Amino acid sequence: MQSNTGIKLGLALSGGGARGLAHIGVLRALEKANIHPDYLTGSSMGGVIAAGYASGLSSADLEQIALEYASARKLLRLADPTLPRRGIFQGERLRDFFEKHLQGCTFADLHIPLTLVTVDLNSGQEVHLREGSVAEAVRATVSVPGLLAPVEINGQRLVDGGLLNNLPVDVVQSMGADVTLGVDVFTTIEGPSFWQELGQTRVLSHTIGELITVLGDSLSLLIHQQSTNKLQISPPNFLIHPDIPVDVTVVTGYNRAAELISLGEEATTPILPDLRASLNLNNQV
Repeated sequence: MQSNTGIKLGLALSGGGARGLAHIGVLRALEKANIHPDYLTGSSMGGVIAAGYASGLSSADLEQIALEYASARKLLRLADPTLPRRGIFQGERLRDFFEKHLQGCTFADLHIPLTLVTVDLNSGQEVHLREGSVAEAVRATVSVPGLLAPVEINGQRLVDGGLLNNLPVDVVQSMGADVTLGVDVFTTIEGPSFWQELGQTRVLSHTIGELITVLGDSLSLLIHQQSTNKLQISPPNFLIHPDIPVDVTVVTGYNRAAELISLGEEATTPILPDLRASLNLNNQV
């Protein structure tokens, strides 16, 4: 259901791995306030949640899926390690997971207009996906360089959209949104990074562990700086920063799905009166 006041709401969801589960709580808070996005966009994990919601899944549906895969045993079923040429994981099982829960839909089948942000390594440019298989597009936007192999589409090598635009507020503005809400779950974490911990694992420490650490930390720095610059140029009308624990990272923290979803809802609740006013919804029942 979309708003009928004539004022269009655009929702932009950032990448952040497990931290992105907080986006589900944001959607739950919006649903409770009877606020419905007219446009959706996202990068990486934000793209996953945006795609699920655009396909017709409710926040409750998304929460159920997140809780189902909260255990390490279930998550490992999505992992398909390969020789570390293009990435540590091949990503075919992940694509199948997206196909299953998105029911094979295309962008033309979606209930809400959606743009997923990726980056083409060949051209070095952002690529905004708006047609074709949604599962394929989601698989592309979550392709963290070094972890997941790039997705090759039409001569392009597509990777995580967060590399150049982790919180794509400008994208949802270009889609036609009058009021924009950005949700930023990415943060620069002090102390040992996820990438340092990954590089020190038994499997990688004596091979490519140090390389993974350097590349990963460099990637995080780039994402943080790019996001800061983008927001200065195209600030949203409303910006939410859920207070997510620093030990929840790109990969770790999926077992805390319920907590993260609640944190997203808590961060959204204070802005709901002003958001409703901006959308002229206060006179609606």
